[in-house]
Formats: sequence, structure tokens, C-alpha cells
Amino acid sequence: MTYLQAIIALFAIVDPIGNIPIFLNATERLPAGQRQKAFNTAVGVGAAILLIFAFAGKAILAYVFRIELADIQIAGGILLLLTAINSLVFVTGRKSFSSVKVSAIDIGCVPLACPYLAGPGAMVTCLSMLQQSGPGHVIAAVTVVFTILWVVMRFVDPIHRVLGQLVSTAINKIMLVFIAAIGVNMIMTGIQTYFTAPK
Repeated sequence: MTYLQAIIALFAIVDPIGNIPIFLNATERLPAGQRQKAFNTAVGVGAAILLIFAFAGKAILAYVFRIELADIQIAGGILLLLTAINSLVFVTGRKSFSSVKVSAIDIGCVPLACPYLAGPGAMVTCLSMLQQSGPGHVIAAVTVVFTILWVVMRFVDPIHRVLGQLVSTAINKIMLVFIAAIGVNMIMTGIQTYFTAPK
């Protein structure tokens, strides 16, 4: 695997451009001026998670927490599903978990950094990349992709203004369905792993 292939592989998983509606939806209830703080936190924490997992993932999972990757898939899937349901319920005017005040750092860590950016797919990609091509490819891929991600997040407000409130809102709500579907897929993949893994 070349450096370019490594970067493209991680870029496709993290998908900075396609996730713009998700970034906006996750931070829409933050106080003014706090959105960029959440984005900066997400980039830093997300990159750190991927690097740590790539270099120490197997040891951390197996020996420290005594969990498998399937456990992360199921937990991340449940979190995504609850996030989507929570946002949809809020739209209908019912009571929502979003009424609870959270800080920009909280949102930047969860759900932006994990599981949106540093989810099971990105973790597995970095771990496989390390085993196949070495640490240099992992560091290069994470650095380049998360630099692009920071730039996208830095200008997400101008992009939002160009799209307009109506278009952005419509995209955000449509994306909630896909977020829920991704969550269900992650849960089912984790469950399937339990039944198909060698005993």
C-alpha cells in the first residue's frame, strides 16, 4: 500500500465532505461561538484515538478492557441510533435528551470524535494499515485526512450559509435516517461477528 492509497482509504472512511450535514446537526444547539471549539476538539481527539488504536489497539482491547472489536461496533452503533432517534424526536416537539446542557468539548468528544470520525471502520482501517504497510503510512494518512477535516470544519459555517437554512435543514434531517441505518448496520455486524468468530 502506497502513502496515497493509505490516505485515500482513510479519507473514504472518515468522509469529511459527506459528513458536513452531520457536523452541523450535532452542533446546532451549541451556544454561539462554541461550534468551532467542538470541531477542534473532535479533530484532536479523533486523530488521537485512531493513532492510539492503530499502535496499541489489540493490546488495549484484549488485555486492558478485555473486549473485542465487535463490542465497539455494537456500542458505537447503539450510540449512533440513539443520536438519530433523539434528534428526530426533538423535531416532533416531544421531550428530548437534547434539553440537557452539554459543553462544546462534550459534543466534540462524543459523538463527533467517536463514533463519527474515529469509528470502528476507521479504527480497523488504521490497524490493518499498520500491519500491512508500517507506522509511517498510518501517521501520514491520519495527519493528511484530519488536516483536511479541520479545514472543512473551519469553513463549515460559510458552507452552511451558501446552502441556506432550508437546504441545510432538509439535508440534516434526511441524514438522520442514514445515521440510524449506519448504527443498525454496526450493531448487526458486531452481533454477526460473535456468532461467526472461531470458538
